[in-house]
Amino acid sequence: MNLRPGKSMLSILLAGILTLSALSGCSDKQESNSSASSAAQTTTAATEAETEAETTANADAETTAPETTEATETTTTHISPTETVSSTLGAELDDLNVLLDRDADNTYKAKLKNFVQDGDVIQSFTFIFYAPDGVSNMGTYKGGCGISVKADSATATDKNWYQSDDFEQSVNGAYAEITWNVPTDVAADVDANGDVLIGYWWSDLQQLKLSSIVCTYTRTAEVPVDGTSESSPAATLDYSSDTDKQVKLPLSDFIGKDDRLQTVTFDISSSGSLGKFTGAFGVSLTSGCDAETDKNWYQTGNIVTFTQDSSVSLTWIVPEFIQDYIDPTGDLMLGYWWSDQATVTLDKVSVRYSNATGTVKKSDTKKKEEAQTAVKNEGAAAVSSEEVNQMSSSEIVADMKVGWNLGNTLDSYNTSSSDNETGWGNPKTTKAMIDTVKDAGFNAVRIPVTWGEHLSADNTIDADYLNRVQEIVDYAMDDNLYVILNVHHDDALWLHPTYSEQAAVTEKLTAIWQQLCERFGDYDHHLVFEGMNEPRVIGSATEWSGGTPEERDVINQLYQAFIDTVRATGGLNADRTLIISSHAQSITKEAVSAVKIPDDAHIAVSIHSYAPWDFCGTDDTRSDWGSDADKQELDTNFQYLEDTFISKGVPVLLDEFGAVNKNNTSIRAQYYAYYVKSAKAHGITCFVWDNGTESEFGLLNRKDLTWYAPSIIDAMMQALQA
Repeated sequence: MNLRPGKSMLSILLAGILTLSALSGCSDKQESNSSASSAAQTTTAATEAETEAETTANADAETTAPETTEATETTTTHISPTETVSSTLGAELDDLNVLLDRDADNTYKAKLKNFVQDGDVIQSFTFIFYAPDGVSNMGTYKGGCGISVKADSATATDKNWYQSDDFEQSVNGAYAEITWNVPTDVAADVDANGDVLIGYWWSDLQQLKLSSIVCTYTRTAEVPVDGTSESSPAATLDYSSDTDKQVKLPLSDFIGKDDRLQTVTFDISSSGSLGKFTGAFGVSLTSGCDAETDKNWYQTGNIVTFTQDSSVSLTWIVPEFIQDYIDPTGDLMLGYWWSDQATVTLDKVSVRYSNATGTVKKSDTKKKEEAQTAVKNEGAAAVSSEEVNQMSSSEIVADMKVGWNLGNTLDSYNTSSSDNETGWGNPKTTKAMIDTVKDAGFNAVRIPVTWGEHLSADNTIDADYLNRVQEIVDYAMDDNLYVILNVHHDDALWLHPTYSEQAAVTEKLTAIWQQLCERFGDYDHHLVFEGMNEPRVIGSATEWSGGTPEERDVINQLYQAFIDTVRATGGLNADRTLIISSHAQSITKEAVSAVKIPDDAHIAVSIHSYAPWDFCGTDDTRSDWGSDADKQELDTNFQYLEDTFISKGVPVLLDEFGAVNKNNTSIRAQYYAYYVKSAKAHGITCFVWDNGTESEFGLLNRKDLTWYAPSIIDAMMQALQA
C-alpha cells in the first residue's frame, strides 16, 4: 500500500439509510515528489440491500460439541516380527546463500523441522561457509551456536533455549565447514519444533556467505520385517553427468506386489576419501499420495554423510506416510550429487520388507481437540507446527490476535533504486526487525510482495528475489509468528480484472502461485496465502465504491483459479488457509455481497478499512476521533461482516487498518484501541498497516528498532485483553 493522490469523498448520505465505509487498500505509488506510503479510500453505501446468500458454511466453523474419538483396531491374520533399526545420516538445508556480517546481521536461525522429526537424536550441525568473493582467506572463524530445548530442560541457558560457549576454528581458505557437536545431554532435550542458530562473531572477512546447513542425526525405529533381499548392481555413479548421477533399480527385484518396503541400505565405495558425500533417495508411488515430490514419485531432500573413508553405508528408513503408496512395479533410486570423488560405485542394495503390519490403530481426534482447546485459551503459548496443522481456518484466524504489515518494502515497485526492497525509503528487513514486532506483542506478520517486476517472459520468478522473500518469511516463521504472503501492487502492473485481460491475468497469477506453492509447500499452517490485494481497475469511476459487475465477476474467477492452483500442489497446501476478498477489499455492499465463497473448507475473507477516511487518511481536515457516532460507524461495519461471513463459518480478517500521524498520538491511540476491541468482539482479526514513515502510517522505526508512538502499541495490546 502507498499513499494515493487525494480522492473525492461521497458527501451526501441518504437520510435514514445505514452508512457503511468502504475500505482502502494498497495502491499505486504517488507522484514523484511524494514519498511512497500506504493509504485508503472510504466511501459510503447508500442502501442496506440484502446480502446475497451465496456464502457456503465453512466446514471448519466451531462446533458446540467436540468430535468423538474413534480408536478402532483392526487385527490382521499375521503379525510381523519386528527389528530395531538405527540409521545415522545428515539432512541438508541447501542454497541458503545468506550473508552474515560480524558487526550487524551476525546470526541465522533455521527450523529444526527442516532436518529432523520427533524421536530423532541430533549429533551435530555443520555450517558450510564461503568467502563472498570465492577466494579470500577467512583466517580464524569465531562464533557460537544455539538450539531450542524443552521447557523443563536442565540444560537451558535461557527460556527454552541452549546457547553454546563461543568457539573458534582455523580455516585458512575461502571455504569452511564449521561443525558444532551438540552435547549429549542437550541433544536429549532438543525441541524438534524449535530452531538451531549459528552466530558469526569474527574472521578476517567482514562478511561470510552461509551456503548450507547439515544436521547429522540418528533415527531409530521398530520396523516389521518378514524378509530381506539384496542385489549387487555394481553401478557407477558420476555426479557431473546428468544421466549417471543417479541409478534406478526395479523394485520387483526386491519385493513382491503384496510386500511393504521398510528399509533400504546402499553400500557405496570409491577410490579415495569421500569427504562430504551428498545424495538422495527416491521411490515410485501410485497415485493419490499427498507427499509425492513429482508425479508418482517421492524423493528425499539432500542426505549427507561426512567421512574420510573410501566407503559408506547409507540406510533409509522408509517413511510410513509413503509406504501404502509405494508402487512395487516401479523403481528404487539413489542419487549422487557430490563428494571428493568424481565417481562412486554402488556395490550392494539391501532391503527389509513386510507383508503384514499387525495391529493397526486408526488415528483419533485427540490432537485436534487439544489444538482447539489451546486456541481458545487466551493465555496459551504459541501453537506448535503439529498443533497448527490440526487447526481449522477459523481457529487459525482467531489465534492470530493482532498482526503487523511490512508495508512499502517487498511491495515497492517503479523505483529509482537498484534494490526494490529499499526503493520506497525503508531499510532492508532484518531478523531483529521481526523480533521487535514479536516482542511488542504482535503474533502475526503480513508480507506484501509485488512480483510483476521480477518475472521473466515466461512468468518465472527471479530466483534471487524469491530467495529474499523466503528469507524474510523465515524470519517470521522462526519466531513462530503467523505469516500472510500475498500478491500486492501487481494491480498497477498487470493484474487488471476485466474480461479482455482475464486469460492473460489468470495465466500470470496462477504461474506465480504455482511457484510459491512449490517453494513454501512444506511450511506448516502458520503460513497463510492471500491471493490478491485490492483487485480493481485503477482510476475507474467505481474504483473505491464496489466496482462493476464485470470486475466483480472476474475477481471471483481469479480467486477460484488461485485456490485451484494451490490445492493441486497437494501436501500441506491441500488444506492451507487461503484468503480471498471483495472488489478492492472494500466493505461496500456492492463489493461484499458479490463475494463468492468457493466450495472449500479452508477459506478466509479479508477486508481493508480506514474509516473514517477524513480522520485516517492524508486529507488534513480532521485529527480528532472518538464520538459515539465514530464508534458506531466501526461497530456497524464489523457487525455487517460478522453477519455476512462469520455467522456462516467463514473467518474474517481486517488485514489493513491505520490512521495517519497528524500530531495526534493520544487520539490515534484511542482509535487503534477501539478498533481492535470492537473487531475482536465481532470475531474479527486485525492487522495494522505500517509503511515505515513516521509522518504517515509508520509505527516502527525500522532503523533503530524503536516504536514512534509506544502508547499506540500499548493501547492495542491492552485492548486485546479487554
